[in-house]
Amino acid sequence: MLAPGTRVGEYVIVRRVAVGATGDVHEGRQTASGEPVAVKVLHPEWCVHAEVVARFLNEAQALQELRHPHLVTAVSSGVLADGPPFIVLEWLPVDLHQVLASAGGRLPAEDGARVVRQLADVLAALHAKGLVHRDLKPANVLVARREPGALEVKLADLGLAKRIAGEGALRSALPVSTAGSALLGTGEFMAPEQWVRSKSVDSRVDVYALGVLWFQMLAGRPPFTGPEQKDLMFQHLLEPPALHLLEGRAPERTRALVARMLEKKPERRPSLAEVLAGRT
Repeated sequence: MLAPGTRVGEYVIVRRVAVGATGDVHEGRQTASGEPVAVKVLHPEWCVHAEVVARFLNEAQALQELRHPHLVTAVSSGVLADGPPFIVLEWLPVDLHQVLASAGGRLPAEDGARVVRQLADVLAALHAKGLVHRDLKPANVLVARREPGALEVKLADLGLAKRIAGEGALRSALPVSTAGSALLGTGEFMAPEQWVRSKSVDSRVDVYALGVLWFQMLAGRPPFTGPEQKDLMFQHLLEPPALHLLEGRAPERTRALVARMLEKKPERRPSLAEVLAGRT
């Protein structure tokens, strides 16, 4: 935790606003203008883990190289005097999880579709650059504009992003080596193949997670819930989603598209282009 008043480059820390598994997020101010920013700092104890440091530095590099209206903007990055790396991000203090909570868990179908279109657009841009997000969830969707009928969001947190080689792909700042058995992602949003081979998944896991998010925005809960990881794994791998919960919440065309996005087999899911076109 950085104490209020700590200087981080040309920024000064105001307060800590979030605690993550490997790092904290602080509210900061640009010393000259007073403009608010978010300062994400890796916990010092994680600095001895090469993979964690590599993921953090790769996220900083990707966010600074990429620009998209629905991707959070990284202002700068660096390393603190005592060792931990940091990323300075635009200040967007409200996430989709908070918006859903304040709205009783659901959004109007039109707002949900608007959010999905924005996220599908930015995910398609990431995929074109060889990045698979792998951790799409409400807490990683920041809200830039909250007015009803004009909801604007930005995707955040590329810490678990998988890099795929190809034309136009970003180069890694540092290589990352993950054990093949490691689970990477958030249980409620992980595609079936992510549970069994998270190291070798492709962009279709993001389509699945976007389908889970769309289902949640319409139904007020994810399609699969459970007290333990093993319960979620069983459901994602073998149980059909409770699509009846969407009846009356969205047009049949939307429900059919969500169902396709939640297909167990990756090859049966629609492309992001199809999602953007609303094709069932």
